[in-house]
Amino acid sequence: MAPEEIPADRAPLWQRLAWLAAIWAGSVAVLGVVAYGLRLWIAP
Repeated sequence: MAPEEIPADRAPLWQRLAWLAAIWAGSVAVLGVVAYGLRLWIAP
């Protein structure tokens, strides 16, 4: 029994890397916003 192929397997490498970079940048941005909010909350 072969595993079923998912559409992401056929995506080009540049597209998969772009998604990786976008998710990474988004998570870093959210972390920065949370850290800035905590900073303002603790020491206004």
